[in-house]
Amino acid sequence: MLTAAGVGSGLDIESMITQLMALERRPLERLQQNKSDVQLHISANSQLKSAIARFQAAAQALGERDTLGGVKASSSDDDVLALSATADAALQDHTVQVLELAAHHRLASGAYADDSAIVGSGTLDIAIGGNTLSLTLDDSNHTLAQLRDAINAAPDNPGVTASIINVDGGSRLILTARDSGTANAITVTPDAGLAGFAVAEVDAARDARLTVDGFEVTRGANTVSDVIAGVTMTLRAAGSATLQFSADAELLNEAVTEFVASYNGLRGNIKALGQNALKGDSMLLGLERSINQRLSTPVTLDDAGTGYLYETGVSFNDQGDLQLDAARLASTVAADPTRVSDLFGSAGGFAVQLDGFLQGYLAADGILDVRNDTLASRDRSLDRQVSNVQFRLDKTEQRLREQFTTLDTLLARLTVTSDYLAQQLLSLSGNANK
Repeated sequence: MLTAAGVGSGLDIESMITQLMALERRPLERLQQNKSDVQLHISANSQLKSAIARFQAAAQALGERDTLGGVKASSSDDDVLALSATADAALQDHTVQVLELAAHHRLASGAYADDSAIVGSGTLDIAIGGNTLSLTLDDSNHTLAQLRDAINAAPDNPGVTASIINVDGGSRLILTARDSGTANAITVTPDAGLAGFAVAEVDAARDARLTVDGFEVTRGANTVSDVIAGVTMTLRAAGSATLQFSADAELLNEAVTEFVASYNGLRGNIKALGQNALKGDSMLLGLERSINQRLSTPVTLDDAGTGYLYETGVSFNDQGDLQLDAARLASTVAADPTRVSDLFGSAGGFAVQLDGFLQGYLAADGILDVRNDTLASRDRSLDRQVSNVQFRLDKTEQRLREQFTTLDTLLARLTVTSDYLAQQLLSLSGNANK
């Protein structure tokens, strides 16, 4: 708003209004500072929550069986078979000989001029095992292409995929079992109206045959996961391979390394926030103290014994951060992998304890969310107060300008009158002297 207060009287009214409004704005400045402090606390809580979440994720990873009891599996010949293993796999080698791969059953119809050729009218049954698809062919769906589409779209399709190939001699309908093995052989039965429709076998249905440690195994698919506990074998070609299994210390080492790093990151975050945005906040001290207490206290293992964190190679250094002795961790894993698993992942293990404790801070109704809800409510309240005070300030400034404008006008008039009277008095004084 453009103003020119004081022009008439010569008073520096703008300066006077500015000084008066500076005094009036002090409550607003206090509210704005309070709002800035609240937003700083909200941001600090968000930083703290992210650091806690990372540490919790690291603890959860150490509490998982696949991390603690990870198994490294290898095949002496990946061209014969590939394999994967879970923590349930025993650390024991096996010899496997693949005798024959499983195959999908495939049938082909006789040759037709093209895919628009008429197959005929009647009923065609296509069956796999005890499931049968019955199709009725009539004038609306009796071409080779229509038959293909009807098979693929049928909701009661027993597991057959239909396609058409155009080769020398004409177009042929190809029926392929979706699953391999002799149990998925396709049977096609046309009625008398489709007597001219016939199919011939292109590829025979075949089961996979192999031996494991000399014992014969037959399966309908080339992926075999129910022979060796915790092991999935993917058969690729006939031949022999030796399967070797060992403890996956690398996976565990990575998980423990992340656990140490995320703890140190959280501790650094707590320290930085405690010196700035959350200075004097008792929650920070309580959080760090509770975590350290859980890491320093021996845990009760599943076998009723006790264990210490330092057994895993993890310990506190002189600065209060965690450090990892990778050699000690590897030694403990090699000597007793179950003990390492129990130290972190048993019901009272370090990782499981910390996961549950940290959840109290991160849950939807946890400590940090409750704090943030309170701060957000305070922030909204301050917004309303700032808006109200600003409204009053605008009105106050408007009133002051009106009052000073009136004063300015009055003073200007008085000045004119005073000048006139002075001139008149001067004139009278001159006449008297004459």
